[in-house]
Amino acid sequence: MSDRPQIPNAGDASTPSDQRLSSYRFVIAGLLLFLTFSPGLSMFAFSPITPLIIDEYGINHSTASLLTGLVFLAHAGFSIPGAMLVGRVGLKNLIALGWLLSSAPVFTFLADDFGVLLALRVVHGLGFAIAFPALGALYMQWFRPKELPLITGAFTGCMFLAVAISNFAIVPMADAMGFRPALSVLGMVSLVGVVFWLVFGRAHDVREGDTQGVRESVLSVLGSRNALLIAVADAGPFVLYTVSLAWLPAFFNEVHGISLADAGSLMGILSMAGVVSLLLAVLLTFHVRRRRPFLILPGIVVGFAGLGTFLLAGTPVIYLPIVALGFASMFHLPVLVSLPMELPGASPHRVAVMRATMFTIGGIGTFFGPLIVGATRDLTGSYIPGLALFAVLAWSLAIGGFLLPETGSARANQYPPVD
Repeated sequence: MSDRPQIPNAGDASTPSDQRLSSYRFVIAGLLLFLTFSPGLSMFAFSPITPLIIDEYGINHSTASLLTGLVFLAHAGFSIPGAMLVGRVGLKNLIALGWLLSSAPVFTFLADDFGVLLALRVVHGLGFAIAFPALGALYMQWFRPKELPLITGAFTGCMFLAVAISNFAIVPMADAMGFRPALSVLGMVSLVGVVFWLVFGRAHDVREGDTQGVRESVLSVLGSRNALLIAVADAGPFVLYTVSLAWLPAFFNEVHGISLADAGSLMGILSMAGVVSLLLAVLLTFHVRRRRPFLILPGIVVGFAGLGTFLLAGTPVIYLPIVALGFASMFHLPVLVSLPMELPGASPHRVAVMRATMFTIGGIGTFFGPLIVGATRDLTGSYIPGLALFAVLAWSLAIGGFLLPETGSARANQYPPVD
């Protein structure tokens, strides 16, 4: 008898190779789109209402920055351990556990103390750290190599579409019911996604034999020049994007007298520009075989756009850098997220660990980024020094694009077996 793990209700797709041709992969794609969308509603929903949170709990800007920073510190601390769970915990259950934890903001209505609010944010971040590395193995089971830019772009686009929607909606919701119930409503959507995944989701468990030498695999990836370049290239614009969402609404409100609702709308426009750029990038990957231009061109634009968001604040042209920042921050993602699966020697564990490395380095940056901006605001009375610092650091994307290898021909290759 085969020692292949038996997957209940696996239908005709009895192996990962079969799954890549099965029509059920469209159901899996739909489930994952919703799973990606639902926690995205809570990721930055608090940003436009940060001044309300500061007033409610009587905290300073440095402390408020922990609402963003601790989420990504959880990413940094638990992404690699989460990747090591691939092959040791059933893939379906691992993804379900991650998204169940990410729904923790549903309990925000109970957060009478700021410490409780922070704890819920940490659990939310822990859920991402567990689920996201596992998704790389799931992609390799259900989707063909040439579909990867489309799939990764669509999933990432769904997340930032959710960010945009929450930025547009949270201030009116907070005005209507209070900010804590409003955040709880957004968190409830994740619970619905978990239920659908448990009922309809399908995944082959990675064979136990594949877990031998996982520690050596982790060390190998962490010592890989390409893995570190991918992680650092992604970290620069993502940290800038994070600190912008976290602090630009407060900056616009305090310095330029823009209402919280209008400041939230500007952040919604920023996120929507990112979604549009993701869709455009996905379409272009089907016609442009080279990968590096997708990193270098937005990598050049992103730093200038970041500088423009505060230098041009309060002027009629503020929309230009806002749109440019959203566009440049996301355009590279379909390619960059696919690169670990296109490099020579790709395997489920290496892909999971490389994705985890991205989250770890990015998580460290996004922990310190909002904290530094908030601390400099408390010390100097100005947001500009911190925002300028991370606009400059965002040029890491362009530098990484020049240094990474060209993998454009790899999408025609087939994956190694993943079962």
